[in-house]
Amino acid sequence: MRIYAHASRQDAALTPDGAERRVLSYGGGLMLVQFTFKPDVASFEHSHPHEQIGYVVSGEIDVFMEGSDVQRLTTGGSYYVPPNVRHYIKTYAPTVLIDAFTPVREDFLEQAVH
Repeated sequence: MRIYAHASRQDAALTPDGAERRVLSYGGGLMLVQFTFKPDVASFEHSHPHEQIGYVVSGEIDVFMEGSDVQRLTTGGSYYVPPNVRHYIKTYAPTVLIDAFTPVREDFLEQAVH
């Protein structure tokens, strides 16, 4: 459990697609995570059993989601990913995303730098 967090004080884990991932606050069944991407990066298509809601803090992305049309999102945009739905993003500018997951992504905790 991490009740309080500040992104600038959390160590970053480098994801396989080159993003920096910072685990922020989490506990119970909910987790908040910041992702920082360089421009012209595509994340790997994937799915997971977690519900996910994301918010574009800054930047520009396309969201590719199984069963949905591609959506271009910019600063202030948000998205919802249901459990077990394949999805990925492509960035067009330096991008910061905040994602909430439920339940907690235990795999992110295992990979976090402490």
